[in-house]
Amino acid sequence: MKTLLFVIPTLRMGGAEKALISLLKSLDQNVVNVDLFLFESGGILQKEVPEWVNVIEADSITRAMTLEARFYLRDLAKEGHVFAALSRLWPSLINKLGFKVFSWDIVKKYIPVISKHYDVAIGFLEGTADFFVIDKVLADKKIGWIHTDLAKHIIQAKEAEYYNRFDELVTITEKCKQAAVDSIPGIEEKISVIENLVLPEEILSKSLEPIDLEWGDCFQIVTVGRMEYDKGIDLGAQAAKILYDKGVEFEWHVLGYGSQETVIKKYVQENNLGYVFILHGMISNPYPYMKKADIIVQPSRNEGKSIVLDEAKILGKAIIVTNYLSVKDQIKDMETGIIVDINAKSIATGIELLKNNSVLKQQIENNCLNRRNETVKTLEKFYSIIND
Repeated sequence: MKTLLFVIPTLRMGGAEKALISLLKSLDQNVVNVDLFLFESGGILQKEVPEWVNVIEADSITRAMTLEARFYLRDLAKEGHVFAALSRLWPSLINKLGFKVFSWDIVKKYIPVISKHYDVAIGFLEGTADFFVIDKVLADKKIGWIHTDLAKHIIQAKEAEYYNRFDELVTITEKCKQAAVDSIPGIEEKISVIENLVLPEEILSKSLEPIDLEWGDCFQIVTVGRMEYDKGIDLGAQAAKILYDKGVEFEWHVLGYGSQETVIKKYVQENNLGYVFILHGMISNPYPYMKKADIIVQPSRNEGKSIVLDEAKILGKAIIVTNYLSVKDQIKDMETGIIVDINAKSIATGIELLKNNSVLKQQIENNCLNRRNETVKTLEKFYSIIND
């Protein structure tokens, strides 16, 4: 039996986190023994971890060194780790001044090594989780997982060196693979594509749960995603204003939270959009909302492979999605969704198109329902890579 370690920062409501939960639920506990190392426990998805998986929570220093400084620095200082706190604060200040510094090089000396030895250790998110596996885990084989388009991120030479130290690399689409190869010289021979897992039966079952929300008779839109720049929720708010100013009747429900939440809330308030662009915050089960929606809108500036798009297709929902690099790996324009430019005007135009064209909307819904999930093939790829 293989002993595996997965490392991921948190189990908050993100695409990579949901993909990991689906993978863990699909693994055979008679074939693998799994530990899951979290920099922070208590995320909304943690209750979804299978009981047979052993969850390990990081110590306070590791947590403070790897997660958002603003949440943990004070506790670190109170515990007497003053030099560690200053070391964590320093790269944050430098980055805010517009300079790029490889913060892992500065903070790693304070982070202890995991003493247990594993057959395979997997950093399940690009960045700190991957770097942690290289420096702080003992394993015969180390795998780094990349869930984003690295062409959109500046890869410093030291970061590239870390990815070259992995035995295997995995990314989630062919476009993301090419972006990684272009960004990190020398990895082409050891990088492969394993698509994110989604579990159709579970999604369909959870979509039937009740929700405590009055839905109006107007056109209903749902967006699921963190309020971060890459996710483009601010573009959604701007598109909502365009529609509202034109007199279009709709309600747009946004499920998620993040660093842009305060800015977006301010924009909504200043433009009197509170009754039409509704921010629900973190929702542990978004599927009943998605099921009740007329359409799903994903206004992202950048994605790797979107879990939300796969979930929307399983639920048979028409989709509006922006034209980021890898979108055509998942959506065929005018067949399984409408692909629009990455700006508020184009998003609003796409919404109006589906609102006013019920025939096209129905065709897209039917096409989405006819797509089948390939869980078995994905699992075969995973077992192959850990056993090679």
